[in-house]
Order: sequence, then structure tokens, then C-alpha cells
Amino acid sequence: MGRVTAGLDENVTRKDRDEQQAARRRQKANGERYQDALAAVRAQNTGHEHPAVDLLFLVNAPYACGQPIDLDLAAKVVAACRAGCVSCQTTLIPLLEADRATIAVLAGSLYVLLPGGLGSLPPVAQAWQPLAMHARLSNDGWQALAALQAMNDTDVHDLLDNVLDHWAAGGADLRFLALALHDGEDDDEDDAGPSPEYALVPGLMQASRGPLPALFLDPKTSAAGVDDLRGRCGWQPWDMTVVPEVDPFWWLRMEIATRSISEIAHTDLEGWDDVTLWQSPEPVPVARDWWDLVDRVEQVLLCGPVTCAGYDNPAAALQAAARRGEVLATVARARFW
Repeated sequence: MGRVTAGLDENVTRKDRDEQQAARRRQKANGERYQDALAAVRAQNTGHEHPAVDLLFLVNAPYACGQPIDLDLAAKVVAACRAGCVSCQTTLIPLLEADRATIAVLAGSLYVLLPGGLGSLPPVAQAWQPLAMHARLSNDGWQALAALQAMNDTDVHDLLDNVLDHWAAGGADLRFLALALHDGEDDDEDDAGPSPEYALVPGLMQASRGPLPALFLDPKTSAAGVDDLRGRCGWQPWDMTVVPEVDPFWWLRMEIATRSISEIAHTDLEGWDDVTLWQSPEPVPVARDWWDLVDRVEQVLLCGPVTCAGYDNPAAALQAAARRGEVLATVARARFW
């Protein structure tokens, strides 16, 4: 009887741990309070499906080196993590852990979007990230794949755990750029009050047509926020379900010489700027893959306000604000100078 009790206690502990892990991922994906996420996880039923996640844009990523990959399995795992479903994660993640080539694609496509030397990454991911970057730049992923195949099961588990945390939160860990905004108007009047200033958060949205570069606007002054983006900028409410149509009068201007964002502005019918939403006081380069994606699609999703303080990552902050109906958005065209 003692052995049976011990076994039951062990099973309960493992189940609790799985539920807590799933709740943590759901919290990051949806911006919920942890207790709310845990309650939702425990309410999940078996024999169900989760909203589909489209990962077909990863099919030509260089990290698998021609080896078969199972993007259908990967998509199911990501969907289960976003939903916080314990039963599906428990069933599917071990299958994915055995598929090193598919893990390489999921991990490599994520880590090349992150700045180097991130202390928040586990040691195994910090060691593997430069190999992923080399694979992306050289279009040769053999070193990255070989290193992943040589990892022991514990390191693979830790790497995949971190990768799935990021994918559950929307596909990428979003990087703050500590840049100031100037609204393009004179600041001579003392009674004018604070100007609307935002920090930019470059990120990635997973749209049905493929990845779309995004810029989240984090308000830094009291004048910045919903009223500014609705009134001055004319942006419309966005619930994150459908990507807005391209507005041909909004522009993201990129400086080629420094590979940096220089300006976000709206033009009138004659092509003159009538709203300057953001200007860079000095060049600050963005991540290479983010720049390359903007260069390829020539569009950028602009959305905000996203107040990131108090959340694990900007993606969770965005999702929480969208559920409250507090996010506005548009899609701008990109112009390279």
C-alpha cells in the first residue's frame, strides 16, 4: 500500500508540474494572470483541437540541411502551448523532442531574431544561438544541426522548453530599442504639455500569409496613448484577428547606411509629411533578420499603445491590451533611404 501511495503522490506532483508549465506558457501567450491561466488549463478537456498555427513559411529554413522535418507536429505543439493544453503538450512534446531536425528549424528561426548575448536564455540556447546565426548568414546549417544532434536529452529538453515559451508568446522575443521620439513640432511653448513619446519594440507577427515585421509603440509620456494614436494618427481599433489593410499614406523610413529605423510618418495627398509619429535622434541599427524581412515584404505592422511594464514580454503585453480593446493599428509601407 505504501508503494501505491508513493506512486500516486508522484503522479499528482508530475501532473501539477505539467499544469503549471502549461499555465506559464498560456500566461505568456495571452497576457493573463497566472491563476486565471492555471484555471483555464485545468478546465481543458481531452479529444479536442486547437486553433491552427501556420508554420509553412519555415519549410525553406536552412537549419534542417535537407533532412525531413515535421512542421505539422511542430504546429500542433505550438498551438497546444498557446492554448495551455496539458494533455496535448504531454502527448506531443516527447515526439518533438525526438525530432532534432524539426527542433533545429523551430529554434534557429527564432534565435536569429534575437540580439546576441541574451542573459535570459538558458546556457544551452546561448551556446547554440551563434551557430544558428551562422547558418542563417551562410545558408549552411550543418554545424547548428550537428551541435543539436550531439546534445544530451536534458539539453535538448531545456532548449526546446525555451523555444516553445517564445513561440507560445507569438513567435519571437521582442527587443526594446531605447530610442526617443520627437513629434516633429516645436517645443518652445512651455504650456504645450508633454509631447507624445514612444519606445519602439521591433517584433514579428505570424500572419496566415507568412511572417510580418511589426513595431509596437510603448507610451513613454502622458500625452502618448490611445487618444493620440486615434486622434492624431487616425488608427483604427485592432483585436489581433485580421491584419489591417495597408495605408498608403503611412511610411516607415529606413536608413540603408546604418541599417536603422529613421522615421515613422504620415503624408498628405501631395506627399508632404503631415504627422511625424517617431524620429530617431541618432542611428540605432535593428536586427539583421528583422531588416531583411522588412526589405522583403516592404510592409510593417504598426500597433499600440502597448505598455510593457509588468509583463514577461511585449507580446504578452500586446495580447492583454488587445483583449481590453485598447490597441489600434495600421500597416505602413517601408521606404529605404
